[in-house]
Amino acid sequence: MTVSHWRVQHAGFAPARDLPARVDLLVLGGGVAGVSAALEGERRGLDTLVVERRRVAWEASGRNAGFLMRGMAESYAVAVEQYGREAAKHAWRVSEDNLRDLVAKGVDGLRSFQRVPSVIVATSEDERVKLRKSLELLREDGFDALWLDDGADALWESGIGLGGLVNPHDGAVNPIEMMGFLAGKLKRQVREGVEAYAIESVKDGLRVRTSEGDVVASRVMLCTNAFARELLPSLRGVVEPKRGQMLAVRLLGVDEAPWRRLDASYYLNYGHEYVRQTFDGTVVLGGYRWMRKDTEVGYEDAPQPELQGALERLAHELFAESEDDRAFEVVARWSGVMGFSPDGMPLVGPVREEWNETGAAWFCGGFTGHGMSLGHRTATLAVGAMLGDGENPFPLGRAVGSGE
Repeated sequence: MTVSHWRVQHAGFAPARDLPARVDLLVLGGGVAGVSAALEGERRGLDTLVVERRRVAWEASGRNAGFLMRGMAESYAVAVEQYGREAAKHAWRVSEDNLRDLVAKGVDGLRSFQRVPSVIVATSEDERVKLRKSLELLREDGFDALWLDDGADALWESGIGLGGLVNPHDGAVNPIEMMGFLAGKLKRQVREGVEAYAIESVKDGLRVRTSEGDVVASRVMLCTNAFARELLPSLRGVVEPKRGQMLAVRLLGVDEAPWRRLDASYYLNYGHEYVRQTFDGTVVLGGYRWMRKDTEVGYEDAPQPELQGALERLAHELFAESEDDRAFEVVARWSGVMGFSPDGMPLVGPVREEWNETGAAWFCGGFTGHGMSLGHRTATLAVGAMLGDGENPFPLGRAVGSGE
């Protein structure tokens, strides 16, 4: 079984071979950050082109669970400790703006879009204490947040949860449908099947050599996330590729019983596991990378039996009434390669390659599994910062010492 059982296939993005000789902004990568950066470039009047070596959202942007949640999987209290109060607050605001901006573009009109709260569930007393502290801090910083001691759906009926922090205004969507919709808004069609393999400085900009010919661009935004180090040696050891495992199941005998439904999108075990129910009743689960964190790295894209087995056990714990209850059938298994930054925050800024003396080439990535929650807004801000008239909340310099 493959990802195609879960993904919504979109049409209209066949490879386009005729590349323009010159553009104002060339975006490398057709994921959420790349397409979003291109939309912002076009909004600002730039002649913009996106090239993608596979298809739109082929990698992590199309292989996730579709959470459009506020913040990140770890609790707000942990983020405050790690990044400081102001940085954590700003990141949470960016994620709220991320969903707001997507809705403004019409994503809420998609068939798969759901306005559903997300709940970070405590599965241990230590986690419950941290989440209660997060609730206090969030409210102090002006965020709308709730506490839930129990509920009436499958997760709470299972007895897993000891309480949960609720983000009441979150959403969820099929990421492939969302990406097809966003890419369809571009004035110039994404050029799929085009691989960039070298960049060099020329008199009037940057020449990007691709499998379909050269393009000279005044500016280049690299949005290849986990794959950035293939083209940018300066990011080796900075953006690390790590794999996430996913499973989709169809519940058998679905009815109105509470153990057959999920009323929210859930993060469990400090955000390491996650589960939600889609608009058509399919349940999508992911996680357990911590079980093989030393081997779930690199670019190999393959479901791993041990982790897939753990996801099946979680599904059984949630939806089975007894040990022998065949509560679901598996409809898809897949994995996706994500780009992790050293501190878990995104990375945005000019790259340190020798050919980038003018600072015309920028990187936007390192979303550490939070690309759906942060990628659209971060890429929008990245374009503004690159043009010199906007903030950069996630400077690349903090990770590579570029002096930003």
